[in-house]
Amino acid sequence: MRGWRLFLEHTYRWLKPTGVLVLVIPGSRINECADVLAVHFRDKAIYRLSEPEAIRYNQIVLFGVRRTRREREQLKDWEVQRAKTKLMGLARNYDDLAVLPDEADRQFAVPASGRAQLVHRGLPLDAVEDVLPASVAYRQAGRILFAPEVRATGRPLTPLHGGHVGLLTTSGLLNGIFGEGPDLHVARWESVKVTDRFEETDEDDVTTIRERERFTQCLTLVHADGATAILQEGNRQP
Repeated sequence: MRGWRLFLEHTYRWLKPTGVLVLVIPGSRINECADVLAVHFRDKAIYRLSEPEAIRYNQIVLFGVRRTRREREQLKDWEVQRAKTKLMGLARNYDDLAVLPDEADRQFAVPASGRAQLVHRGLPLDAVEDVLPASVAYRQAGRILFAPEVRATGRPLTPLHGGHVGLLTTSGLLNGIFGEGPDLHVARWESVKVTDRFEETDEDDVTTIRERERFTQCLTLVHADGATAILQEGNRQP
């Protein structure tokens, strides 16, 4: 796993030179970060944490001072290797680490920093949403993504037969609010796919299983008193 190393490689740059790193990490993961710590930090100190949750995950806290560019350029290869070896040795001997004391046993000088400036580099989503309706591309895509609700008005020329009603329901033209008083309800029709399964056994006692997909209709009802029902082929679900 390289998660801790990637995290440290990404975040240590936020420290200014001679800034102090405080890294809380499971002791067994120190070896993942040894390369970064050995090259970019000096005056390192490692302590074992004693809180119950910290003991559960074998957590340690590491302090270190970020090297300046000049200090890194003057660093010898053998010094880097020695620091890495020491860190890996500490990772293997978690129980031998000193517990973080209540009273500080050493001091780190934290350099003064400039005034913090927060900069937002994300998309201004509210502004984008406001100008989207004026976009030609958005209007073209909207016909597909946000199809207008189908509405039917007027009276039919002739009385509707059962087949006509069925076509209207399956096309969603009879969705809406119906009834009054205790019978007031909202109805919504939709097409659902079902699979019919057939088994045929021939004279040689060989069973053939066939499946056929087809569409059927499902009606969802919501009544004024809060009761709901789903009506579909051969089934009624309250």
